Amino acid sequence: MDLLHTQFEKALTNVEVNGDKRERAIRAHTEIQAVLNADDRLRAWGISTRLIGSYGRQTAIYPGKDVDVFARFEGLDTSANPESVYNAVESVLVRQYGHVRDGGRVTPQARSIKVDFPDAQGRADFAVDAVPAVRNGLRWAIPARDRSLWAQISSRWFTTDPERFGDLSTELNKAAWSPSVNGQGAYKPTVKLLRQVREIHLGDRKPGGLYVEFAVYDVWRSGLVRGNEWGVLLAATLRRVADRFSQVPNRPLCDPGLDTPVHPALSEPEWLQAAHVFHGLAQRAEGALLASRCAAAKVWREILGRNSRGQVFPLPPGCDAAGFAIPAAGVVNLGMTTGPQEASGFG
Repeated sequence: MDLLHTQFEKALTNVEVNGDKRERAIRAHTEIQAVLNADDRLRAWGISTRLIGSYGRQTAIYPGKDVDVFARFEGLDTSANPESVYNAVESVLVRQYGHVRDGGRVTPQARSIKVDFPDAQGRADFAVDAVPAVRNGLRWAIPARDRSLWAQISSRWFTTDPERFGDLSTELNKAAWSPSVNGQGAYKPTVKLLRQVREIHLGDRKPGGLYVEFAVYDVWRSGLVRGNEWGVLLAATLRRVADRFSQVPNRPLCDPGLDTPVHPALSEPEWLQAAHVFHGLAQRAEGALLASRCAAAKVWREILGRNSRGQVFPLPPGCDAAGFAIPAAGVVNLGMTTGPQEASGFG
Protein backbone atom coordinates (compact mmCIF):
# COMPACT_ATOMS: atom_id res chain seq x y z
CA MET A 1 0.00 0.00 0.00
CA ASP A 2 1.48 3.33 -1.15
CA LEU A 3 0.03 6.21 0.87
CA LEU A 4 1.30 8.79 -1.66
CA HIS A 5 2.65 11.06 1.05
CA THR A 6 4.60 13.29 -1.36
CA GLN A 7 1.55 13.80 -3.56
CA PHE A 8 -0.65 14.72 -0.60
CA GLU A 9 1.93 17.25 0.57
CA LYS A 10 1.83 18.84 -2.89
CA ALA A 11 -1.98 18.78 -2.85
CA LEU A 12 -1.96 20.68 0.44
CA THR A 13 0.33 23.27 -1.11
CA ASN A 14 -2.03 23.54 -4.08
CA VAL A 15 -5.06 24.31 -1.88
CA GLU A 16 -3.20 26.82 0.30
CA VAL A 17 -3.67 30.56 -0.07
CA ASN A 18 0.01 31.26 -0.61
CA GLY A 19 2.39 33.12 -2.87
CA ASP A 20 1.16 36.33 -4.53
CA LYS A 21 -2.43 35.78 -3.42
CA ARG A 22 -1.39 35.62 0.21
CA GLU A 23 0.68 38.78 -0.16
CA ARG A 24 -2.28 40.59 -1.76
CA ALA A 25 -4.53 39.47 1.10
CA ILE A 26 -2.09 40.74 3.71
CA ARG A 27 -1.76 44.13 2.02
CA ALA A 28 -5.54 44.45 1.62
CA HIS A 29 -6.61 43.60 5.17
CA THR A 30 -3.76 45.61 6.66
CA GLU A 31 -4.89 48.62 4.64
CA ILE A 32 -8.55 48.25 5.65
CA GLN A 33 -7.64 47.92 9.32
CA ALA A 34 -5.50 51.05 9.11
CA VAL A 35 -8.31 53.04 7.46
CA LEU A 36 -10.84 52.02 10.12
CA ASN A 37 -8.45 52.53 13.03
CA ALA A 38 -7.60 56.06 11.84
CA ASP A 39 -11.18 57.39 12.06
CA ASP A 40 -11.84 59.59 15.11
CA ARG A 41 -15.43 58.46 15.71
CA LEU A 42 -14.58 54.78 15.41
CA ARG A 43 -11.64 55.25 17.76
CA ALA A 44 -13.93 56.96 20.26
CA TRP A 45 -16.12 53.86 20.17
CA GLY A 46 -13.10 51.71 20.99
CA ILE A 47 -12.48 50.05 17.64
CA SER A 48 -10.26 46.98 17.78
CA THR A 49 -9.95 45.01 14.56
CA ARG A 50 -9.32 41.27 14.27
CA LEU A 51 -9.12 38.78 11.41
CA ILE A 52 -11.87 36.17 11.47
CA GLY A 53 -13.38 33.67 9.04
CA SER A 54 -11.47 30.84 7.37
CA TYR A 55 -8.57 33.18 6.57
CA GLY A 56 -8.23 34.14 10.22
CA ARG A 57 -8.45 30.48 11.28
CA GLN A 58 -5.89 29.47 8.62
CA THR A 59 -8.35 27.11 6.98
CA ALA A 60 -9.06 29.09 3.79
CA ILE A 61 -8.48 27.44 0.44
CA TYR A 62 -7.20 28.81 -2.85
CA PRO A 63 -8.07 31.07 -4.56
CA GLY A 64 -9.25 32.78 -1.35
CA LYS A 65 -11.96 35.19 -2.42
CA ASP A 66 -12.16 37.37 0.68
CA VAL A 67 -10.88 38.18 4.15
CA ASP A 68 -13.19 39.06 7.03
CA VAL A 69 -12.14 41.93 9.30
CA PHE A 70 -14.02 41.94 12.61
CA ALA A 71 -14.45 45.60 13.57
CA ARG A 72 -15.08 45.25 17.32
CA PHE A 73 -16.29 48.30 19.19
CA GLU A 74 -15.25 47.73 22.78
CA GLY A 75 -17.03 50.87 23.98
CA LEU A 76 -20.43 49.87 22.57
CA ASP A 77 -22.92 47.17 23.48
CA THR A 78 -26.26 45.95 22.14
CA SER A 79 -28.00 49.10 23.38
CA ALA A 80 -26.42 50.81 20.36
CA ASN A 81 -28.44 51.13 17.18
CA PRO A 82 -27.03 48.72 14.54
CA GLU A 83 -27.94 51.15 11.77
CA SER A 84 -25.82 53.88 13.33
CA VAL A 85 -22.86 51.56 13.86
CA TYR A 86 -23.09 50.04 10.40
CA ASN A 87 -23.47 53.43 8.69
CA ALA A 88 -20.45 54.81 10.53
CA VAL A 89 -18.21 52.00 9.26
CA GLU A 90 -19.67 52.24 5.77
CA SER A 91 -19.11 56.00 5.56
CA VAL A 92 -15.43 55.65 6.49
CA LEU A 93 -14.86 53.07 3.76
CA VAL A 94 -16.92 54.92 1.13
CA ARG A 95 -14.96 58.08 1.85
CA GLN A 96 -11.74 56.18 1.20
CA TYR A 97 -12.73 53.93 -1.70
CA GLY A 98 -15.99 55.23 -3.17
CA HIS A 99 -19.37 53.54 -3.46
CA VAL A 100 -19.79 50.90 -6.19
CA ARG A 101 -22.78 52.77 -7.63
CA ASP A 102 -20.44 55.71 -8.33
CA GLY A 103 -17.71 53.55 -9.82
CA GLY A 104 -15.99 52.93 -6.50
CA ARG A 105 -15.07 49.71 -4.70
CA VAL A 106 -17.42 49.61 -1.69
CA THR A 107 -20.52 47.39 -1.74
CA PRO A 108 -22.85 47.46 1.30
CA GLN A 109 -24.04 43.96 2.24
CA ALA A 110 -26.60 42.61 4.70
CA ARG A 111 -24.39 42.96 7.78
CA SER A 112 -20.93 43.76 6.40
CA ILE A 113 -19.26 46.20 4.03
CA LYS A 114 -17.29 44.73 1.13
CA VAL A 115 -14.29 46.49 -0.40
CA ASP A 116 -13.00 45.08 -3.68
CA PHE A 117 -9.27 44.82 -4.32
CA PRO A 118 -8.83 44.23 -8.07
CA ASP A 119 -5.81 42.42 -9.45
CA ALA A 120 -3.28 43.97 -11.84
CA GLN A 121 -5.67 43.39 -14.75
CA GLY A 122 -8.52 45.15 -12.97
CA ARG A 123 -10.45 41.96 -12.14
CA ALA A 124 -12.31 42.19 -8.82
CA ASP A 125 -11.32 38.69 -7.72
CA PHE A 126 -10.64 39.51 -4.07
CA ALA A 127 -12.34 41.57 -1.37
CA VAL A 128 -12.20 42.47 2.31
CA ASP A 129 -15.45 42.30 4.29
CA ALA A 130 -15.61 44.62 7.31
CA VAL A 131 -18.02 43.27 9.93
CA PRO A 132 -19.06 45.74 12.69
CA ALA A 133 -19.58 44.22 16.14
CA VAL A 134 -20.50 45.42 19.63
CA ARG A 135 -20.20 43.80 23.04
CA ASN A 136 -22.84 41.35 24.20
CA GLY A 137 -21.75 40.34 27.67
CA LEU A 138 -18.68 38.12 27.26
CA ARG A 139 -19.40 37.67 23.57
CA TRP A 140 -19.97 39.89 20.57
CA ALA A 141 -22.96 40.81 18.44
CA ILE A 142 -23.24 41.76 14.79
CA PRO A 143 -26.23 43.38 13.03
CA ALA A 144 -29.15 41.06 12.22
CA ARG A 145 -29.06 39.91 8.60
CA ASP A 146 -32.66 41.10 8.09
CA ARG A 147 -32.52 44.88 8.27
CA SER A 148 -36.23 45.09 9.03
CA LEU A 149 -35.27 43.78 12.48
CA TRP A 150 -32.91 46.67 13.19
CA ALA A 151 -35.78 48.70 14.62
CA GLN A 152 -36.66 45.94 17.12
CA ILE A 153 -34.51 46.06 20.24
CA SER A 154 -34.93 42.35 21.03
CA SER A 155 -33.75 41.03 17.67
CA ARG A 156 -31.61 43.68 15.99
CA TRP A 157 -28.27 42.16 17.05
CA PHE A 158 -27.08 38.57 16.45
CA THR A 159 -24.75 37.01 19.04
CA THR A 160 -21.51 35.53 17.72
CA ASP A 161 -18.00 34.60 18.86
CA PRO A 162 -15.84 33.86 15.80
CA GLU A 163 -12.61 34.45 17.68
CA ARG A 164 -13.41 31.65 20.10
CA PHE A 165 -13.84 29.18 17.23
CA GLY A 166 -10.47 30.33 15.92
CA ASP A 167 -8.88 29.68 19.32
CA LEU A 168 -10.54 26.27 19.61
CA SER A 169 -9.31 25.34 16.13
CA THR A 170 -5.72 26.22 17.00
CA GLU A 171 -5.94 24.28 20.27
CA LEU A 172 -7.24 21.20 18.46
CA ASN A 173 -4.55 21.45 15.79
CA LYS A 174 -1.83 21.60 18.45
CA ALA A 175 -3.25 19.11 20.97
CA ALA A 176 -0.88 16.25 21.76
CA TRP A 177 -3.71 13.71 21.39
CA SER A 178 -4.90 15.11 18.05
CA PRO A 179 -3.61 13.36 14.88
CA SER A 180 -0.44 14.70 13.31
CA VAL A 181 1.64 13.88 10.25
CA ASN A 182 5.42 13.97 10.64
CA GLY A 183 5.03 16.16 13.71
CA GLN A 184 2.69 18.64 11.97
CA GLY A 185 -0.76 19.23 13.45
CA ALA A 186 -3.12 17.64 10.93
CA TYR A 187 -6.49 19.15 11.85
CA LYS A 188 -6.24 22.44 9.92
CA PRO A 189 -4.69 20.86 6.80
CA THR A 190 -7.47 18.25 6.81
CA VAL A 191 -10.08 21.01 7.09
CA LYS A 192 -8.62 22.55 3.93
CA LEU A 193 -8.85 19.23 2.10
CA LEU A 194 -12.50 18.82 3.19
CA ARG A 195 -13.31 22.37 2.08
CA GLN A 196 -11.78 21.57 -1.31
CA VAL A 197 -13.82 18.37 -1.53
CA ARG A 198 -16.99 20.28 -0.65
CA GLU A 199 -16.22 22.90 -3.30
CA ILE A 200 -15.87 20.22 -5.98
CA HIS A 201 -18.71 17.89 -5.08
CA LEU A 202 -21.35 20.19 -3.57
CA GLY A 203 -20.65 23.45 -5.37
CA ASP A 204 -23.58 25.82 -4.80
CA ARG A 205 -25.47 23.28 -2.70
CA LYS A 206 -25.54 23.42 1.09
CA PRO A 207 -23.93 22.99 3.56
CA GLY A 208 -21.30 25.62 2.86
CA GLY A 209 -17.66 25.54 3.83
CA LEU A 210 -18.20 26.89 7.35
CA TYR A 211 -20.71 24.18 8.27
CA VAL A 212 -18.39 21.52 6.83
CA GLU A 213 -15.63 22.94 9.02
CA PHE A 214 -17.95 22.77 12.04
CA ALA A 215 -18.55 19.10 11.26
CA VAL A 216 -14.84 18.34 10.90
CA TYR A 217 -14.21 20.04 14.24
CA ASP A 218 -17.00 18.00 15.84
CA VAL A 219 -15.70 14.60 14.75
CA TRP A 220 -12.04 15.41 15.43
CA ARG A 221 -12.79 16.92 18.85
CA SER A 222 -14.78 13.77 19.66
CA GLY A 223 -11.69 11.65 18.93
CA LEU A 224 -13.35 9.81 16.04
CA VAL A 225 -10.51 10.30 13.56
CA ARG A 226 -7.19 8.48 13.88
CA GLY A 227 -4.12 8.12 11.68
CA ASN A 228 -0.77 9.65 10.84
CA GLU A 229 -0.92 9.89 7.03
CA TRP A 230 -2.93 12.35 4.95
CA GLY A 231 -4.81 9.77 2.92
CA VAL A 232 -5.84 7.81 6.00
CA LEU A 233 -6.97 10.98 7.75
CA LEU A 234 -8.87 12.27 4.72
CA ALA A 235 -10.71 8.97 4.24
CA ALA A 236 -11.59 8.73 7.95
CA THR A 237 -12.74 12.35 8.09
CA LEU A 238 -14.93 11.95 5.02
CA ARG A 239 -16.59 8.92 6.62
CA ARG A 240 -17.13 10.57 10.00
CA VAL A 241 -18.37 13.85 8.52
CA ALA A 242 -20.81 11.94 6.31
CA ASP A 243 -22.09 10.12 9.40
CA ARG A 244 -22.38 13.43 11.25
CA PHE A 245 -24.37 15.03 8.44
CA SER A 246 -26.83 12.12 8.54
CA GLN A 247 -27.29 12.64 12.31
CA VAL A 248 -27.93 16.39 12.17
CA PRO A 249 -31.74 16.20 11.78
CA ASN A 250 -31.87 14.41 15.17
CA ARG A 251 -28.70 15.78 16.77
CA PRO A 252 -28.06 19.38 15.64
CA LEU A 253 -24.61 20.48 14.54
CA CYS A 254 -23.31 23.28 16.75
CA ASP A 255 -21.22 26.39 16.22
CA PRO A 256 -18.23 25.54 18.46
CA GLY A 257 -17.69 29.20 19.34
CA LEU A 258 -21.18 29.50 20.83
CA ASP A 259 -22.04 25.84 21.51
CA THR A 260 -25.48 26.45 20.00
CA PRO A 261 -27.08 24.90 16.88
CA VAL A 262 -25.90 26.39 13.61
CA HIS A 263 -27.87 29.36 12.32
CA PRO A 264 -29.38 29.57 9.80
CA ALA A 265 -30.51 25.96 10.03
CA LEU A 266 -30.58 23.70 6.98
CA SER A 267 -33.41 21.41 5.99
CA GLU A 268 -33.29 17.65 6.57
CA PRO A 269 -33.05 16.93 2.80
CA GLU A 270 -30.05 19.27 2.52
CA TRP A 271 -28.19 17.45 5.30
CA LEU A 272 -29.10 14.00 3.99
CA GLN A 273 -28.09 14.86 0.42
CA ALA A 274 -24.70 16.07 1.68
CA ALA A 275 -24.38 12.89 3.75
CA HIS A 276 -25.09 10.79 0.64
CA VAL A 277 -22.40 12.61 -1.37
CA PHE A 278 -19.81 12.36 1.40
CA HIS A 279 -20.58 8.69 2.10
CA GLY A 280 -19.90 7.93 -1.56
CA LEU A 281 -16.65 9.86 -1.44
CA ALA A 282 -15.63 8.10 1.78
CA GLN A 283 -16.19 4.71 0.14
CA ARG A 284 -14.01 5.70 -2.78
CA ALA A 285 -11.31 7.09 -0.47
CA GLU A 286 -11.27 3.89 1.58
CA GLY A 287 -10.87 1.93 -1.65
CA ALA A 288 -7.97 4.15 -2.67
CA LEU A 289 -6.10 3.22 0.51
CA LEU A 290 -6.08 -0.41 -0.69
CA ALA A 291 -5.51 0.24 -4.40
CA SER A 292 -2.31 0.20 -6.41
CA ARG A 293 -0.29 3.39 -6.48
CA CYS A 294 -1.53 4.64 -9.85
CA ALA A 295 -5.15 3.57 -9.34
CA ALA A 296 -5.19 5.29 -5.93
CA ALA A 297 -3.81 8.51 -7.38
CA LYS A 298 -6.62 8.57 -9.96
CA VAL A 299 -9.23 8.30 -7.19
CA TRP A 300 -7.64 11.01 -5.05
CA ARG A 301 -7.47 13.30 -8.10
CA GLU A 302 -11.19 12.81 -8.68
CA ILE A 303 -12.04 13.39 -5.01
CA LEU A 304 -9.97 16.58 -4.70
CA GLY A 305 -10.67 17.89 -8.20
CA ARG A 306 -9.24 21.10 -9.58
CA ASN A 307 -8.84 24.76 -8.70
CA SER A 308 -7.55 27.61 -10.86
CA ARG A 309 -4.04 26.19 -10.48
CA GLY A 310 -5.08 22.93 -12.14
CA GLN A 311 -5.41 19.44 -10.70
CA VAL A 312 -4.96 19.58 -6.93
CA PHE A 313 -3.52 16.07 -6.56
CA PRO A 314 -0.44 15.47 -8.76
CA LEU A 315 0.27 12.21 -10.55
CA PRO A 316 3.04 10.10 -9.04
CA PRO A 317 6.01 9.40 -11.32
CA GLY A 318 5.29 6.50 -13.65
CA CYS A 319 1.50 6.85 -13.56
CA ASP A 320 -0.90 8.18 -16.18
CA ALA A 321 -4.15 10.08 -15.63
CA ALA A 322 -6.22 6.95 -16.29
CA GLY A 323 -4.74 5.24 -13.23
CA PHE A 324 -2.33 2.93 -15.01
CA ALA A 325 1.40 2.50 -14.70
CA ILE A 326 3.28 3.93 -17.67
CA PRO A 327 5.05 0.97 -19.29
CA ALA A 328 8.78 1.01 -19.78
CA ALA A 329 10.04 1.44 -23.32
CA GLY A 330 9.22 -1.61 -25.41
CA VAL A 331 6.60 -2.96 -22.97
CA VAL A 332 2.98 -3.04 -24.13
CA ASN A 333 0.44 -1.80 -21.55
CA LEU A 334 -2.63 -4.02 -21.80
CA GLY A 335 -4.58 -1.82 -19.41
CA MET A 336 -3.98 -4.10 -16.45
CA THR A 337 -3.16 -2.86 -12.98
CA THR A 338 -3.05 -4.46 -9.58
CA GLY A 339 -5.23 -3.75 -6.59
CA PRO A 340 -8.93 -2.97 -6.30
CA GLN A 341 -10.40 -0.83 -9.07
CA GLU A 342 -12.94 1.82 -8.14
CA ALA A 343 -15.66 3.08 -10.45
CA SER A 344 -14.85 6.55 -11.74
CA GLY A 345 -16.98 9.65 -12.09
CA PHE A 346 -18.60 9.85 -8.63
CA GLY A 347 -19.75 13.29 -7.54
